[in-house]
Amino acid sequence: MVIWGSGPVGKAMSRALRGAGVPLAAFVDLDPRKIGQEIHGAPVVGPSEGIRYDRALHLAAVGQKGARGRIVGLLEEAGKRPMEDFVAVA
Repeated sequence: MVIWGSGPVGKAMSRALRGAGVPLAAFVDLDPRKIGQEIHGAPVVGPSEGIRYDRALHLAAVGQKGARGRIVGLLEEAGKRPMEDFVAVA
């Protein structure tokens, strides 16, 4: 599982998934200040690295206005398919 967004919404999603036993490969964030950090044991990476997680389901979990559309656009440009490769959950 790859969570796009390492803010409050992404962290809450991570806690819920970890509680259900779902492994988290990484967080992806557009904010360069967050890239390189670690949250809940998973690295925070930038979009160009996050897109390379091909065998993971990507979740767009952001609350910031406009960010979800930007993330969906990046995923679709990379050839990811909605509801197969990624889901926008927030």
